[in-house]
Amino acid sequence: MSQASAFADEAELLAGIRRVMEHDRASGRKVVALHLCSAGQAQFHLPVIEELSRRGLPLALYLALDYPMPEVAEALGIGLERCFPATAAHTLSTMDLFLESEIYGRGPTQAIKVFVGHGQPNKFTNWSEENLQAFDVYFLYGQLEREMFEVIQQSKPESSGHIRLMDIGYPKLDAQMRGDYDRVEVLRGLGLDPELKTVIYAPAWDPGCSLRTSGLAIARTLLDLGDVNVIVKLHPVSMEPKKSPYFEFYTGGICWEDEFKVFKDHPRFAFARQQLVNPLLVASDALLTDFSGVALEFMLLDRPVLYMDCPEFYEKTQKEWGNDADMAKNDDRFNAGRNYGTVVSGVAELPGAVRRALARPEELSARRREFIARFLYNPGNGAQTFVDAVEELLGLNPSVPDPTEKG
Repeated sequence: MSQASAFADEAELLAGIRRVMEHDRASGRKVVALHLCSAGQAQFHLPVIEELSRRGLPLALYLALDYPMPEVAEALGIGLERCFPATAAHTLSTMDLFLESEIYGRGPTQAIKVFVGHGQPNKFTNWSEENLQAFDVYFLYGQLEREMFEVIQQSKPESSGHIRLMDIGYPKLDAQMRGDYDRVEVLRGLGLDPELKTVIYAPAWDPGCSLRTSGLAIARTLLDLGDVNVIVKLHPVSMEPKKSPYFEFYTGGICWEDEFKVFKDHPRFAFARQQLVNPLLVASDALLTDFSGVALEFMLLDRPVLYMDCPEFYEKTQKEWGNDADMAKNDDRFNAGRNYGTVVSGVAELPGAVRRALARPEELSARRREFIARFLYNPGNGAQTFVDAVEELLGLNPSVPDPTEKG
């Protein structure tokens, strides 16, 4: 997917951005830009921004956006005068650090370019040489991500040998790992009965995913169980607004929130509009997904995960995207824990599989716990470790040599 821009008067905007950046640098601050392609990615970085603010570091934070998102800038506390089109990031030579949430992000040559991701990478077994050459540092969530990237490195050593791997953790999961969410409070906030078992349906967005092939039928089947709450929490980009240049790509041209309104009056149904999934995970007794990395976040709670099988995704989409479909489906490093949950071959099998999972949540517990131990570095302290690394990379920690200095 290529970058897109919908900023008006871009030349004038960039001239203003350069003036602000130069002023920040003259004031002794390091210039850091965060690349976001969609509003849903903000949730991954809010804990980091809060930690940066708490420490009061001499930084000026900017947003490189694929299209105008004033609501995201406001939520992150970043002024519009520090927002610019991502397509122009590589031209801003006063930047010190560029944080890429998407592998196609492109920062300026002289800046330190860090890939931070937006969720545990899975599905993609083939990273292009151009993308690999475009960043210098990889902030890893955990050992599983390191193992995944080692496969990429082995396939393209010439393009990836320069990349420094840093063991960070997952800032978005800090609150979940600390136990900050209350199940009863979350369910009541959704209008659901906390006395009932709760199943959350959180599918991926991709062509061939369960949402696109049978999402409404899945929700209806879960509700027909008769005594469980059903939360539908779509991937953030499945909620991409029509103003987005990626609306068709991510949603298939469908407004999914409107589609699920057929259930809006059902007393045991909730369509979650919030971006952050983790409070909803804590409130749920079982997760139904397909190949989304959210499965790993739920496994941290040691609760059952069910995977809707999606033959079209593996047999068509993955091959069209140039990935190894068999590896994406069966290899622990790429398949979002599929080997440690229950694979459901079709909607007709769903009631029995859900009933079993709710009745026997401990059934796969030992295997789940062994697998998920590979998922997370620094549990509960991802934001702190992230900012520690930023300090090191920018030479703000006097006890650590500045990695940008040439010996």
